[in-house]
Amino acid sequence: MKTCPKCGIEHESGYSECPLCHNRFVDETDPIPERKSAITGLEKPLTRKETVNLFWELSGVLHFSSLIMIFFIDLIINKLPGWSWYAISGLTASFIYITLIVFTARKPVIFLSGILLNTCALLFTLDMLNGTLTWFVVPALPLAVFLILFIAMIILFSKLTLHKGLNIIAAVSVGIAAYIIVIDVCISWIEHRTFSPTWSIVVASAILPFALFLLYFHYRLKRGTSLRKFFHL
Repeated sequence: MKTCPKCGIEHESGYSECPLCHNRFVDETDPIPERKSAITGLEKPLTRKETVNLFWELSGVLHFSSLIMIFFIDLIINKLPGWSWYAISGLTASFIYITLIVFTARKPVIFLSGILLNTCALLFTLDMLNGTLTWFVVPALPLAVFLILFIAMIILFSKLTLHKGLNIIAAVSVGIAAYIIVIDVCISWIEHRTFSPTWSIVVASAILPFALFLLYFHYRLKRGTSLRKFFHL
């Protein structure tokens, strides 16, 4: 005999529910059903696209909140916005960089063009905040343009090369040597109004043999040269 827990009526075994109140009996041997999570978002992990979009949205909220806070702090302290324009310019450019990385990283032409334009706009704005253009035309603009140009050439070399390895490091080394010469030329123009590189020639002369050795070593390995024989181990 079993007793209904709801109405207290005794009944014979074999019933699945109470004949009087129709209360369903729970068999202790039945498995307990699994409870579904109340938070449906935790049922499966976020996809890569959803994670990237979430990162971009959170970055936007963080940057915008920082802009508003910095602006009003400057306004409260100085009555007029002053130094906050520098921070606002940097934060705006930072969010544009993040946007370019998130949405155009796999499109080299658009990505590099966006990086160049954003960098030039940032440098121009920072120079103009001083009242007049002083260092934007030289050296900021040439250095920004040549930097993007060298990066584009290295990316192009990497895409055209079938066997990637030490040759990529060699290409980066050559790009660094060339960029150092550009920096020296810009400094020479600012100080002496001449395009006469000096110390950069020495630095480039030290880098280029290293790059040539990497290229030689890369193509020797490509031909199947044993490292033990090459280094006489």
